[in-house]
Amino acid sequence: MRSRLRNILLALLGIIAFVVIAFTLEDEAGIPFAVTFRVACAGMCLFLMFQMSSEFPGERWPRIALVLAALFNFALFFSPLAQLPASKGDILFFGAPDAVIFLTARTITYPVTDVHQRAVRQQLILGLIIACAISAILMSIMFFPHPDGHRSTADKAHIGLVIAAQAVTRV
Repeated sequence: MRSRLRNILLALLGIIAFVVIAFTLEDEAGIPFAVTFRVACAGMCLFLMFQMSSEFPGERWPRIALVLAALFNFALFFSPLAQLPASKGDILFFGAPDAVIFLTARTITYPVTDVHQRAVRQQLILGLIIACAISAILMSIMFFPHPDGHRSTADKAHIGLVIAAQAVTRV
């Protein structure tokens, strides 16, 4: 109980520190809060990938996936996402493609020598297909215009659900 409370307290202090730093950067250096927030989201996704890749010591594929994910995250800053206001869902714009990259690298390099490993690889492929679908839906949300020129988080979620419902009913 004590360690859980300590972790929650550290997380809250981290959030407070981030907000203070982000507002200071906005006031002093002119860096918008949305950019600082997105850099933090991308950094957190890459950190999680780094943590997962440490479970595979001596293998090259996690490092290659990490480099590809970093390049993709950097490219997202030059996409229409960069013109949108910051929202709570921004971490998904970085996390979903990172998951696709990580699963692709793991699926390609997973060794198959028996029936059990073949079943695991099939599960990896299914997870990759689902991650690709979710990532495609999230990435397509960036291109839907809003009458005000901005998109709210509720609008993004609504549009994503409408697209998913239409895709399911067409099948």
